[in-house]
Amino acid sequence: MTNTKTISKTVIAAVLAIIIAASSAAIIGSVKAGAVSYEGSAQAHQSQKSEAYQIHEKTTKLNQIAKAYYFKGTGKTAKGYDWTYKTDNTNVKIKCKYDFDTHKYTFKLVGTSYGINHFTLKYKMSDKVWVYEKMTLFVDKDKNIKRTA
Repeated sequence: MTNTKTISKTVIAAVLAIIIAASSAAIIGSVKAGAVSYEGSAQAHQSQKSEAYQIHEKTTKLNQIAKAYYFKGTGKTAKGYDWTYKTDNTNVKIKCKYDFDTHKYTFKLVGTSYGINHFTLKYKMSDKVWVYEKMTLFVDKDKNIKRTA
């Protein structure tokens, strides 16, 4: 009778071990890893990264870095147009082109040195109405510019 109990215990232990192993394999197989697969050299991977952070020649968008930031406005005065600006830093240069046919301003802002600039652009919409456009501009070490607000 002792041999029968020993055999029964061994069979039960083996069956339990098989059940535990099978359930563990099922659980491990259902968990997905968060690793990203990549094929290629480290240099190729770096070049792919730099494409994602491409510097644009010009932009009109918020939070997009570029060599120049453009802002457009509309207005007409008796003499054509009028504009000015106020700033707390001298690291941005501004130019304006005005189209007399369409009565549109095109402002081009470029960075001249590293830093943050709180900038208020003022232009006339009509003889008596000024438009105030507040901007926060960031210029990086390579003189690229980004409007953040």
